Amino acid sequence: AATGPTGEPTDAARAGQPYEYRRVELVEPDWTRFPGWRDVTRDEWHSVQWQRAHCVKNLRQLRALWGDLVDERFYADLERDQAERATMSMLVPPQMMNTMAPDAVPAGPGSLTGAMYADPVRRYMIPVLSDRRTDWASHPMASRDSLHEHDMWVAEGLTHRYPTKVLAELLPTCPQYCGHCTRMDLVGTSTPQVDKLKFLGKPVDRHAEMLDYLRRTPSVRDVVVSGGDVANMPWARLEQWLDAVLDVENIRDIRLASKALAGLPQHGLADDLRAGMERVATKAR
Repeated sequence: AATGPTGEPTDAARAGQPYEYRRVELVEPDWTRFPGWRDVTRDEWHSVQWQRAHCVKNLRQLRALWGDLVDERFYADLERDQAERATMSMLVPPQMMNTMAPDAVPAGPGSLTGAMYADPVRRYMIPVLSDRRTDWASHPMASRDSLHEHDMWVAEGLTHRYPTKVLAELLPTCPQYCGHCTRMDLVGTSTPQVDKLKFLGKPVDRHAEMLDYLRRTPSVRDVVVSGGDVANMPWARLEQWLDAVLDVENIRDIRLASKALAGLPQHGLADDLRAGMERVATKAR
């Protein structure tokens, strides 16, 4: 059993837990450690507009950010992946870029190469060719729409798989594109490997059709609102749609699916969004 400094059993050991959880101080990594952000001010960093405008979208912008702190072999590895394997285009907000290799200290050319290769956030958001298995490039049962959400659309973008739950894909974009997105068939811009599908209907028409289905399907109680990512939808439009969903008698739960809480927290801290969320939550009660 785990013991503390005095030899006494720890709280986790007393509770029969296998792992001792420790609270660590959360500190924002210094973004100026990257050459491309050396002159970025705190006000700029905390601005959601600045974050969106300075997302890393391609190899050229990544080079401008990291410079020679990362070896050329990494950039070549990424370039090959983008050309040969990538199913998602590159889009990473500065906030998320700054979580990569947070403890690695720049010490000249190539000094961050190993840390960036090993970093789990980098592997998740910016995969390179050497990250992937060459003997088994993809699962044998994989498909462009592995979860078959499109096959279960009852309105364009509305998946009804389970009796009481639906998934509402309100839009096909995100503030960040994960390298291994399960909705790679629809989300983001096309890559050399994947020619993305496009919604055919206008957003206002699609959203109205979703509401109509919810009103005439009393078995549905739970609505997962996703996309894409709802953080890319103007709050006024999203609140209007949520307000209408709350008016549907049979709806009891609404879940907003957004990775932007981690990737672009500046969006969630905006005054208009926080005030709007309070209005929605108050009505939901």
